[in-house]
Order: sequence, then structure tokens, then C-alpha cells
Amino acid sequence: MKIPFNVVHVSGSVLFAARGGKIHSFSLDDGAHLSTWKHPDVDKVDAAVKAISDEASSEKPVSQEPVAAEGEGSDEPPAKRQKVEEPKEEAVKGTEQEDPDKQASGKKKGGKKSKNRNQPRNKEHNISRVPDRPVITHLTSTSDGSHVLAITGHDKAIWVFENDGKGNLTQLSKRTMPKRPSDVAIGPDSQIICADKFGDVYALPLLYDPESQTATSQPSTPGPAKPAYKPSANATTVHSKRNLRALNNQQRQMELATRTKAESESKAEVPSFEITLLLGHVSMLTSLAIAESEGRQYIITGDRDEHIRLSRYIPQAYVIEGFCFGHKEFISSMTVPVPRGDVLVSGGGDEDLFLWDWKASKLLSRKSILSLAQEILPDLTKVAVSSLHTLVFPHEGTDLVYILAICEGIPAIFSWQLTQENTLNHPAVIQVPGNPLDLAVKPASGDESPKIIAALDPSDPTKAKSLAIYSLTMTDEKLATSTTALVSDEDVEAAELDVEEKVVKSLLYNTENLRKQSEQEEEQGEAQGTEMMADAEVAE
Repeated sequence: MKIPFNVVHVSGSVLFAARGGKIHSFSLDDGAHLSTWKHPDVDKVDAAVKAISDEASSEKPVSQEPVAAEGEGSDEPPAKRQKVEEPKEEAVKGTEQEDPDKQASGKKKGGKKSKNRNQPRNKEHNISRVPDRPVITHLTSTSDGSHVLAITGHDKAIWVFENDGKGNLTQLSKRTMPKRPSDVAIGPDSQIICADKFGDVYALPLLYDPESQTATSQPSTPGPAKPAYKPSANATTVHSKRNLRALNNQQRQMELATRTKAESESKAEVPSFEITLLLGHVSMLTSLAIAESEGRQYIITGDRDEHIRLSRYIPQAYVIEGFCFGHKEFISSMTVPVPRGDVLVSGGGDEDLFLWDWKASKLLSRKSILSLAQEILPDLTKVAVSSLHTLVFPHEGTDLVYILAICEGIPAIFSWQLTQENTLNHPAVIQVPGNPLDLAVKPASGDESPKIIAALDPSDPTKAKSLAIYSLTMTDEKLATSTTALVSDEDVEAAELDVEEKVVKSLLYNTENLRKQSEQEEEQGEAQGTEMMADAEVAE
């Protein structure tokens, strides 16, 4: 299968869609492909994958055809034919019928069961030879669309591009963050506000000139250093040559590890760009939003430990205004509706969406998303909200506000209307031919209704595309799709290499991994670990 589109963003009449380590731009007017930006590591990964594929194909299997024996037809006996692979059942029987004395002598000589060196190597041994795949995890742009920002997770980099308004991107800068970014927003003062998986929030200027900037970094506080390992034995307590040789090897490895660590620490570079630490959580940050109230900006952060924190914006980000408590599971996404900046909608591992008066840290209402998802998958017991979005639908001279949600592994888009009474009503389910990985909204213009652009992991690639544009209609104040348009991505898809499904799952399905294990699951995991250790000791 191909790596599907996983991130989409709309800027004016241009759709930016990320697929692996590439950013493609499409026209929303006719769906035409406009341009492509490619991460430098894409070619490295493709070359490594092709090299492994060529190596595997060049390994010819042993021929099973009979070969004319040397001396055939003469008085000499024919040479022994090469043994072909025998069925598994016969091989097992042959092993069982082997002389037990030989088996015992073999165990005595080796001490352990010898490994069969002729067995084919596991295919997964080649994974370590492939560099980390570049995956663009976030796309956003400035309010005027003049600049586009992207995040790649494998190298912890923030990329800034200049957008000419026609879909062409010009790279301006690449900045490597101290930790892997988990969410990002662009502030009203052209500051990039970036949250990372270590729990910190940084601010850095949108535009960056390497020649004029100086390093003013404020790195996170490092954890306490672990004491170096020292073997308990020494030359006076070891007597046999074998043990003395093992002790010398341990000491050499210890010296090498110490020297390598010292060299890496001496070569560690501080960021060569302006970066300011604003605030920090004691848990992994998963979502970030910028809100405004009474002319003052605020930073709202959500983490894996069910906390939503309200902090002031720069330069007083260290001032905490309050917390929104109520979640029992991790928080994965938050949105502040543009027409309703006084409310916040949050979701994650809970079965409900939460509606907050964020300024007062007050829970206004909650709405079950699990019950809506069970209309499609009746056996579902939990959900993991992967993203939340806001959509404005003009209707009879007023703007109706809707909240859109997608959940990991569920082939549907869920919607609710945000009422003036601060409730989520008129729920609707829009089923799609695959698992939605991200959404983007094209606002209504003139007589044209708003559109939803969905990045899908299609269940059947032969019948569905990874990128679809849905025009919306409304019936009884519930959203529904009227038409579906596709983009011209045939050439784009043909250029992508095939990957295994498990690779796609590991790269793009990570929301459910935020859920903490229950005590029972932890006990089961510990029991399995104990059994594995016991088996290993017996084997030794």
C-alpha cells in the first residue's frame, strides 16, 4: 500500500496536503496539482528501501531442477543430487527420530542449543538499515496566507515557507527544536508558539535570518545523570583466563561508552536561533490553542494527564490564570471556535466532548461521542479523538457554528451544532470510505457552501482516494454531504513507494497510544514480563 495523505490545510483557494515527507499543493477550484516540496530525507529513505529490495531480489533460491551428474552413463556412480526442501511434517519427524545420544552430545559440547545458521534471516532485520521516514505532522499558515509552517517529527524540525498564493512554496528556514514538537500555532505578533512532548512551550520568531540571529536559547532543565556502570569484579577477584578476558572486555566497553558520551556532549549544539521558553507542564503536551478575551491573548495547553491550563500570552506566559478540570483520560485536541471565542471544546480519550467557559475555568456541558460512534461500530467501547475543527455555515442571514470531530480508526466525520445556550446539539454522522487522518475546512464564499477536505486512509485504495473534498448541505440543522470532488493526484500517488500496512499504522496511528494502562493491564504486562524472564533463565 501507499502512505496516504495525513495532514491537510487550506489557505485561500489552495489546498496544502502532506503525504509522508512531501507537501503537495492543489487548486480548490479545479483540483489540479500545483507543486510539490520534498523533505531532503525522502530520497535517502527511498534509496535505502530500493537497495534492500534489489538485494532481496538478487538472492536466487537454490535450484530444485535435477542437474546432469558428472560421469553419468559411465561406470562411475552418479553424483548425489542436491537435496530439495522437504515438507515441514517430514522435517519434524526426522528431528524426532534423530539418535538421542547425538542430541545429548551436541548439548554437552555447546552448552546451549546451537542456532541454525542456514535458516533464512527475518525480513525485519532490514528495518534498522532504513533511515527514519520523514513524516510531516502539522501544517498551518499565517492569517494572510503569506507564510506556511510545517513540522517534521523524525528530525524535530520547524520549517517556514513563503507562499506566493498560487501554491508554490519557497523554503525560508529550518530550525531543529530541543524536543519533538507536538503542536504549534502562530500568534498575532508573528511568533511561533510550539509545544513539545517534553512538556515545554517555546516561542520563536516566524522569520529567521541565520546571519543576523544569535543563540539566545533557553533549553529545558536536564534530568539527573545516571551513574556510570561499574563491574563488581576486578583483577584480584577473577582467576580464570576466560573470566579475566570477559572482565577486560567489559572495561574496554565502559571506557568506549564514557568517551563516546563525552564527545557527544562536547559536540551538542545549542540552537543557533532565538528561542524563548514560555511555560512547562510535568506531562507530555498534546494540544495547544491561542485564545483572546477582552483584548488580551492567552495560551491554552492540554496534556496527557487530563490537564487543561490557561496561561497569559507573551511576555507574561509564566502567569497561570486557571485550569479546566474534568477529563478522566488524556486530552488530544482542542479548538476555540472563531465566532465564539469565549468557549473551548476539548476531546481525547474520554467518551464525551467537553465544552468550557475557558476564561472562568467552568465546564458548560458535555456530549457523548462514543454513542454516536456506536451507530457505525456497535461493539465499540472507547474512542480516541484525533482532531477537532470548527465550521461556520451561513443560514438565513446568520452564521451557524459547528464542531467537527474525527476519531482514530473510525471511518466517519462527526458534527454538532454549537448553540447559543452553550450546548452541542443536532449530531450528525458523515460516513467516509476510510479512516480520516485529518480535516480542513474551506469557508463559504458567496452562494457556495463550506467544504470539508478529508485526508483518508482508504479501506480499499482501488475504490477510494486518499484525498476528498466534500460539499456540505444542511437538513434540520444537521450537516450532510451533497457532492464529492477529487483532486488530480494520480501522478503523485504513482511516485510513492509501496510500504507495509504496519509501517503506516506505526507512523500515523498514535492517538490511542496516549491512553494509560489500567491497573489490571499493568498487572498482566508485569506477569507476562516475569514469565518471559523466567523462560530466559531456564533457557540459559
